Amino acid sequence: MTEDRLTPLQIQAFARHLRLEEKSEATMEKYLRDIRAFARWLDGREISKGLSAAWKAHLVERGYAPASINAKLSALNSLLEFLGLGGCRVKFLRVQRRLFRDAGRELTKAEYQRLLDTAHRGPRASGSARCGISRWRPPGRARPRSPSRARSAPSYCRKSSAGSCSNTPKNKKPPPVQSFAPKAEKSWAAGRSGRR
Repeated sequence: MTEDRLTPLQIQAFARHLRLEEKSEATMEKYLRDIRAFARWLDGREISKGLSAAWKAHLVERGYAPASINAKLSALNSLLEFLGLGGCRVKFLRVQRRLFRDAGRELTKAEYQRLLDTAHRGPRASGSARCGISRWRPPGRARPRSPSRARSAPSYCRKSSAGSCSNTPKNKKPPPVQSFAPKAEKSWAAGRSGRR
């Protein structure tokens, strides 16, 4: 039975291996930092499946986030594969995807309105055109369009100060709005039936 202790020479050889695999500098730095942390934790003990799993448990106990633990385990598994110790690899932690945000990260109605107001005002100093964002309204309470605004310039052409639209020439209409809906395809036979 061979001794499977992690040595500095093995870590250097692993660093060369990462370079040959064309890993980015940041990835190599992160992997090597995690491998050195594992080597310090091993403290001269032989690498085994049990110790790999114990290091994973140690990281959980220390309060690391699951994504951080998985990143460290990725580095460890890569090293173990390089050393020919694939049997000592450990599984990643299962990370549940969040379908909803924490309530503390959601915008309140007032914050959302302030965001829209800021976007609507736009940068005053540059005099650029206004954004076409409307104020928030509760669903089901649509406001009728005023007759005076029915033929006004499109929202991207209105400026906060007096003057003409800088986005389009004076006597030219803006381009038509394009639809990205899929077009209905005619069958070949239906298209050919009228021609003969």
